Amino acid sequence: MKAKPMAAWHAALFNAFLSAIFLISLPAISMAKSKEASAFEKINLVTTGDFIQYAAIYEVDIHDLYFSMRPYEGTQSCLMCHESEGLEMLNTAHFKWSGTTDNIVGLEGQQHGKNDLINNFCIANASNEPRCTQCHAGFGWKDAGYDFNNPLNVDCLVCHDQSGTYKKGPKTAGLPDPSVDLELVARSIRVGKEPTRKACIGCHANAGGGDNVKHGDLSTDLIATTREYDVHMGTDGANLSCVACHAANHDPVTGEVNHGIAGMSLHSVNEGEMRQCTDCHGNRDRIHAGTSIEPLFAEGWHDNLACQVCHIPAIARAISTKTEWYWSDAGQNVDPVPVDPVTGRPTYDKMKGSFVWSMNVRPTLRYSNGKWNRPVIGFTDKYTAVPIDLGSPVGDYTDPKAMIYPFKLMQGNQAVDPVTKTILVPHLFGTQSGPNPYWGKYDWLGALEDGAAYTGQDFSGTYSFEPTTMLLSVNHEIAPAEKALGMRSNCGDCHATSYIDWPALGWSADPMDGGTRTISMPTQSASVTWKPPLKFKSGRE
Repeated sequence: MKAKPMAAWHAALFNAFLSAIFLISLPAISMAKSKEASAFEKINLVTTGDFIQYAAIYEVDIHDLYFSMRPYEGTQSCLMCHESEGLEMLNTAHFKWSGTTDNIVGLEGQQHGKNDLINNFCIANASNEPRCTQCHAGFGWKDAGYDFNNPLNVDCLVCHDQSGTYKKGPKTAGLPDPSVDLELVARSIRVGKEPTRKACIGCHANAGGGDNVKHGDLSTDLIATTREYDVHMGTDGANLSCVACHAANHDPVTGEVNHGIAGMSLHSVNEGEMRQCTDCHGNRDRIHAGTSIEPLFAEGWHDNLACQVCHIPAIARAISTKTEWYWSDAGQNVDPVPVDPVTGRPTYDKMKGSFVWSMNVRPTLRYSNGKWNRPVIGFTDKYTAVPIDLGSPVGDYTDPKAMIYPFKLMQGNQAVDPVTKTILVPHLFGTQSGPNPYWGKYDWLGALEDGAAYTGQDFSGTYSFEPTTMLLSVNHEIAPAEKALGMRSNCGDCHATSYIDWPALGWSADPMDGGTRTISMPTQSASVTWKPPLKFKSGRE
């Protein structure tokens, strides 16, 4: 009697064991079948439509799928699916290095930009393309014969790489570095994934020939920085990408979608939406209400200050920037090369001359209404006074559209023609635009003759070196609020210091020391009577 129940119990236990084994095995069997089916389907993927359908069904990224089965063959591989984007890119400032210059005085409505602007760093792109275009969003721009109408010349990977491994080869007119695994980069691209900070900063931080050389507020440190150095890009702060502010694919004028990226005020303002501080933070008075800063805005005090003035107390806080560059010293054999004891960066280079490196640079303040004075090759490349102004904002106290903004001041000297009063463009690199590159022969006359022949500049054959100045907009390295100027109503952050050029802002001297306005306000504008705020201390706390 007891044997039958026991046998039945053993049989039930055995059956339960078999069932458990089956249930455990079922997912594995199913997965094996799924993999087998997937492998079979992959083998039969032929058209781009096949790949797109497969990627959608199995929820994999089309780029990873496609380039795991097909070799990356350059931009032509991208254009198979993205022909319209390639054509759009041809009309962007990132590719043309020019655009409609609505905000360059005297050149409104014309087409100009990085391709023909003159600066006091490496002077100009013209005649030096193979070196300068290392940071071009395209391939092969080595001379004036470059085809700007061919979408195959667009470099898609330089912006869309998600692997962090892509880079351009130096001196190659923008070709990928031979060390880059292009298949890996192509597979890393993700649908809907925006360009990384490294993709943008890799080029923009190295403008001028080195890390943070040019802008002063845009270094490689921002790729993975902390809130201390930039509250927006700090990985422990907002951790924003560049396109969070330099918004793409929306034309604020027409509303049309495009492949442009919003830039600053010279020539790419209509390619996207350039986000302003108030777009995210709201009204200034509301933000500061109830804080120690509120008294500084009482009765109109500081109404003309842009947000950046106080919230960027210094630039080059993590990596030094170049603040002076003297081309007249170039060409000498100096050994040993002197090194700045603070920054550890060389202060001399035979190819470029002597430099000054600085850290924790206090920005220069000027009024700006959005317009600029900028010299352009063949159009506004003459000078009438020294130091020569290579870049300055337009506006003053009487201009209702102008506000005070921070700028990096760059000083130096460079070659000019004292007879024709022309700011000259030297041929520095390569022989594609002449036989006398300065970085090959160290012959200024030959390099300037090459440059003039290439650009069409007015060159008498006589040259000298004159001092130049240039102001560059400062918008990055936003410090934490507790480090902003004026915290705790401390006027001494700016007043009673040597930081502010009061005459440049329309005052005879610091108004706290009795300075008066040197520019008369229009009669229809309300005047502001200066009264010291509630608290004043000399110098930063």
